[in-house]
Amino acid sequence: MSAASEMSPVPVPVVLVHGLRVSGASLHRIAAGITDRAVATPDLPGHGGRTDETFTMDGAVQAVLDAAHELGGPVIVAGMSLGGYVAMATAGRHPGEVAGLVAMCATAQPSSLLAAPFQAFGAATSFLPAQAAAISKGLTRLAVGTRVARDMEAGGLALHSIRDVVGELSRFDALTELSRYPGPVEFLNGGWDQFRIHERRFVAATDRAELRVVPRATHLFPLIQPEPTAMLIEDFARRCDTSCVT
Repeated sequence: MSAASEMSPVPVPVVLVHGLRVSGASLHRIAAGITDRAVATPDLPGHGGRTDETFTMDGAVQAVLDAAHELGGPVIVAGMSLGGYVAMATAGRHPGEVAGLVAMCATAQPSSLLAAPFQAFGAATSFLPAQAAAISKGLTRLAVGTRVARDMEAGGLALHSIRDVVGELSRFDALTELSRYPGPVEFLNGGWDQFRIHERRFVAATDRAELRVVPRATHLFPLIQPEPTAMLIEDFARRCDTSCVT
């Protein structure tokens, strides 16, 4: 084997981490757009095929680690919304398993104040699950259209897990977890995303972070624009490939 081939970058696998209510299946179009490396889309506890489990951040991190080990890690961990926070927790607690971190739509530092509206909706789903499911599906279709709504509903909607997720996130210190990770980080935000409110604090938490803002895009832009999102993740992953050459 030549020295040149020995130094060629090896494509680092990607673990895509889904958001609240949905499952790994919701990310299938993003996964399909990442064509140059292996991709996994695990379900987090309380979601998809693990709907009977209770969501905890520890369990969510373990789900990502399990997927990474199946891919032969280290991996790029790219998470959206809730998945972004899970990705930060994984990188902060297990930096050796994470070659790079992509956090999409997840730059609001969790707090009890920010959690309050989600807690109210989570409580409502416990008392009126059928009505809450109908309202959730209707609002989603109005907001993002039928195709994206179907993506989000693939694998089922885990409305029953909202309360558990919000309870965990309200106690989660994302900035501290992020500061523990020494590897490369990319933040992807929609220009109209309400979760941008602390993005400068997140960028400042690590000296290896980059921020990209997609103009006129909302909190769900990765699902609405899966092909461009896949290209952004792929571009970041290629840069990590080069830095991982041994």
